[in-house]
Amino acid sequence: MKKRCLQSFKKTYLLTALFFILCVASNVSAINNYKTKKPFNNKGLFSIQFSWNSDSYSKNLSVEVSYKKDGFLKKTKKSGATAFKVSKNQFINIELPEGDYELLAINLSGPDFPAGKYLRIPFEHKFKVISEQITNGGLVYIIRENKQAHNVMNLKINNDEDLKRFMTTYRPEFASNLDKMTHPWPFLSNEKVDKLIISFADLLVKREGFAKRPKVNYLYASLGMIIKMEKNAEGKVLSYKLLPTPTYQQIKKMVLKKGGKILCDLENDSFLYGTDEGLEYIPLPEALEKSPILTQLKNGDYIMHDRNLNIFTSDDSFNWKAHLEFNQEFEQSFFQARSTSMKIYEGKDNLYFYTTGIGKNKKLLRSPHSDYKFENIEVSKDILKIPMVTETSSNLVIGPVLKLNASAKRPAYIYVKEKESQIWEERALPFGDCYGFAPDRNDDTIFFTKCTESEWHQSKDGGKTWVKYETNTVASNKE
Repeated sequence: MKKRCLQSFKKTYLLTALFFILCVASNVSAINNYKTKKPFNNKGLFSIQFSWNSDSYSKNLSVEVSYKKDGFLKKTKKSGATAFKVSKNQFINIELPEGDYELLAINLSGPDFPAGKYLRIPFEHKFKVISEQITNGGLVYIIRENKQAHNVMNLKINNDEDLKRFMTTYRPEFASNLDKMTHPWPFLSNEKVDKLIISFADLLVKREGFAKRPKVNYLYASLGMIIKMEKNAEGKVLSYKLLPTPTYQQIKKMVLKKGGKILCDLENDSFLYGTDEGLEYIPLPEALEKSPILTQLKNGDYIMHDRNLNIFTSDDSFNWKAHLEFNQEFEQSFFQARSTSMKIYEGKDNLYFYTTGIGKNKKLLRSPHSDYKFENIEVSKDILKIPMVTETSSNLVIGPVLKLNASAKRPAYIYVKEKESQIWEERALPFGDCYGFAPDRNDDTIFFTKCTESEWHQSKDGGKTWVKYETNTVASNKE
């Protein structure tokens, strides 16, 4: 009898534990940005975004926002409130049952505060969630006069257009509900936002005048700011103008292209393209899934790929051609996620697309430069990963590959095959710390590798044997 009761207790305990785990997992997935896609399930969606400028707080500031449903308090450690964590510029999308809610406070901690200390900013704003509708709280911009100031303002800015673009591409299950979007509170007028941007621009340009960088003519920052400056030979700013952009999103990278073209990467996986006269959003491919990377090739065309190996090609019209036959879900373990990246290599005759992961995350594709018809290249099981690809007139080379037991006495390797062959040959490098590789510029049958302490070694037989090479004129193909 006692044994039967014990078994019943164990069974009940296991079911309770399983139910708790499922509830926690459900709550986490609801707050997650766009990794998990699911329908409304008779709920509504509350969306909000937070950002701040570098004069106020560092990028890796820790932000936690507490909220509650009116008339109902969960018994948690935060005075009955529920909370969600925020990354800078991230769209927070939370599916909630219909009802009235209230944001309570913004809690700030991290490198801008002493260890164990945090700042609580009251943020008492109510919002209503309606079934199968989107409630957009906009972009909350946190600002203070400087990093020593104690007074903090939170400005609410309308980010409807940015949210619509994000939802249409990355949360398409909500796209049909975008016309039902409501706002829980008033936003700052466009005129006041423009004044804020101008004041930031004045400050950035003033600082740039002291930097004495005559070759730097552009600055970019939060709130969609791109600044074009005119300078004298000493780097003093003579004048500047703000370039028109269609967004208040953070610009995280800007590149100047030939012909005066400007290409920008935005937070939340969007891109801008244009000139000094203004920039517009780059249309995104319909089949794009997540984490896109945009690259301009040497011939001026563009290639975009996402985390699931969907590939898209286009000229600067951005009418994308999709290459979806290699789509796959990569392993998402902590190690695999950190070790797997996707790279593009423009060889002499072909374009190569490869992933640097191991196991299932290992992939090598090839396409002629002319038509972007990608094909899979079989990689030997002996090749654990693909850190770099090099194409010569007759060969394809992978490596250097450092094995787990590589050391000065245990050599690293390259793997070589003829372009149209299926057979890879393993060829040892002089030492285990050889990390650079390049064929000779004038005769690509001659290989060079660079090892620690700037020691170059040369091979005239395709990597079968190596001799030390005394010169500093070799250009490494190291990535």
